[in-house]
Amino acid sequence: MPEIDVEQLLRVVVEIPEYRDLTPAERAEVLRVAQGFQCKDSAAAASVSPETIRARRKRIYRKLRVPGAGELIAALLARSLRKLGAARPPQP
Repeated sequence: MPEIDVEQLLRVVVEIPEYRDLTPAERAEVLRVAQGFQCKDSAAAASVSPETIRARRKRIYRKLRVPGAGELIAALLARSLRKLGAARPPQP
């Protein structure tokens, strides 16, 4: 699995307006989803059951208005690219 710069990812995630509506556990789960954690692995990392992670992810998707993990990652990637494009000076 490729290494993800969690600090850089977190800077993108916190700019999502609906992010404020997430609990601390849901915020941590967003980062694990973006890092490619499966429910079982995320559950082990969070010391909860996989069922808890599945329920947590459903709440996250509902709150952020995305249908699933792929769309969540796509939204994060799109925001990252827009942020990079805005920070880059115009090319001659």
